[in-house]
Amino acid sequence: MFLYKNTIHTSFNSSDLTDMQEVLDSFPYYVFLVDENHNIIMVNNKINIVTGKTDDELIGSYCPKIMHGMNQPFPGCPLEEALKKRCSVERELFDPNSKRWVLSCIYITNCITKDGLKIYLHIIQDITEKKEALEALKQSYNKAKEALFEIISTLENIVQIRDPYTGGHQKRVAKLAVAISQKLKFDKERINAISTAALIHDIGKIEIPASILSKPGALTYLEFSMIKTHSQTGYNLLKLIDFGYPVADIILQHHERLDGSGYPKGLKNDEILIEAKILSVADVVEAMSSHRPYRPALGIDKALSEIESGKDKLYDPLVVQACSDLFYKEEFEF
Repeated sequence: MFLYKNTIHTSFNSSDLTDMQEVLDSFPYYVFLVDENHNIIMVNNKINIVTGKTDDELIGSYCPKIMHGMNQPFPGCPLEEALKKRCSVERELFDPNSKRWVLSCIYITNCITKDGLKIYLHIIQDITEKKEALEALKQSYNKAKEALFEIISTLENIVQIRDPYTGGHQKRVAKLAVAISQKLKFDKERINAISTAALIHDIGKIEIPASILSKPGALTYLEFSMIKTHSQTGYNLLKLIDFGYPVADIILQHHERLDGSGYPKGLKNDEILIEAKILSVADVVEAMSSHRPYRPALGIDKALSEIESGKDKLYDPLVVQACSDLFYKEEFEF
């Protein structure tokens, strides 16, 4: 029942072939042997069930006709690819006949037919439910991303209402931080995380009295001490939100400095996330080059001079170089 054109040219005896049939029948998938001309040599009982055909009807039949109702290999046929590449092939395919997704695997065997044709093991697994579940998960993930984006926008708006200077500042910082990240060739996911952190990095200032945030004169020691709490407050507000990236930690560290003189933890060098190092440079450059209630804008040249003078001591040298190049060589503008 499992022979095509006399026999398979191997050292197997009839008992071996019977054992092989039992092995094929034990698979929970559709399994059969085909020659390089797509003719079926042996099938397991799952093929009988799905096709409704007996072994006599299947053995020697043309596989594409039996499995797909086609008189030629369908586009993307894994056996055709295996023949061209002379290697095994595994591929997910949508079967136009059954309207279902399958994982179609072709494996080379050491067997040949009496006619000298190579024999391939073909295993087909129905993965329709898996694909549908993944698609549902993808849609759920996209909805969660949309909801998270709305949360970020809301938080950004809260800061904007609380302190108009800070709100506009965050958007400009995000623009520069993204540009620096792109220049450093970060991947898309990492850049998105930096953008997210930048857009809400001053969220912790919602706990600081508006009179301090908008004070036109110099801050007292106590007032500045209150301002310095915003990194920790921002972290506390965001630490339980799963952004898929340590956004809360980036915000916590954006005022840390390489020499440990920053706040709130006094972290040094590699203790500081590179994302936070980028945010800190973008934050300083935007703040110094923009108007504030307590002083007029100092200008971009002074801002860039500040980060250049602090390179290696306060700010990451690669980040500083990337930032400077953006303004001096690529004419970046906020």
